[in-house]
Amino acid sequence: MGVSHLSRCPIRRTIILAALCGVPDAAQPAATDITLKPGAELPQADAPIDLGLCRHHGVEPRTAAGQVVGGAGWAVTDEEPLGALTAVSFVAGSRSMTSGACVLSGGRVGIFDGAELLALVEASQPGGTAIAHLRRSGDRLRIWDGAMLSRPVADIMLAENVPAVVPLPPFDIFCGGAVRMPLIHGLTLSDANILLADHGWEQAGLAPPSDPIAAELVANGFTGVEHCSGTGFGFCTLSFVQGLATASVLTFGDLNLPAGPLVADYDVTCPDLPSQPG
Repeated sequence: MGVSHLSRCPIRRTIILAALCGVPDAAQPAATDITLKPGAELPQADAPIDLGLCRHHGVEPRTAAGQVVGGAGWAVTDEEPLGALTAVSFVAGSRSMTSGACVLSGGRVGIFDGAELLALVEASQPGGTAIAHLRRSGDRLRIWDGAMLSRPVADIMLAENVPAVVPLPPFDIFCGGAVRMPLIHGLTLSDANILLADHGWEQAGLAPPSDPIAAELVANGFTGVEHCSGTGFGFCTLSFVQGLATASVLTFGDLNLPAGPLVADYDVTCPDLPSQPG
């Protein structure tokens, strides 16, 4: 039996639910198969979810909303405020893979007012985009998928105080608005370089790398390479600069592809400022 007490909603919750229910299906983001379902019930897990070797992806619930989700047997992965509301991501299972990586499955995000569930964010079709984690990105919450090398798939934001799932923006703003960082996850390094240059980033002029794998990437025409791993996913780290800001870009995969390896993730460091989008 699902967990829901919406029949006893106070006025604020009723107003939010009414607004959510009034959002047409056409307003769902076209770029993703993730949908927001108002008034949904939180199902009970068949048995408490144990993430096993992937338990580092889970968190101990600290909010009333997270405790409701954990109490229903699900593995909570993140809890984040969304205005006066709380968003909780949770999964139904995990599978450990090579190099300590994990695949998370059956994920959803619950949007709560206190301990009361307002809506569920989930894939619109069985086997659709897997939801695994939430990360803050300015005033939005970014949804990350459950793949071995997780990627962002959509954002949750408040539109006139009502939760909405929206497509990813083309870039994030860092360093108090001084720099823009394009979303380059999953792009080839060649394509990522073009986007980074368009947004004012330059490859760092580093000394030639000492390790032979990194030197191989440099020989293939890519500069700014710091180092590479010879095992697992074949990660490489490259540096880009814009003014005093630094972007560290992590790639994976075959170095000898014409367009280079793929981008796994990145991090922006701002001098004397928090290195978070905003």
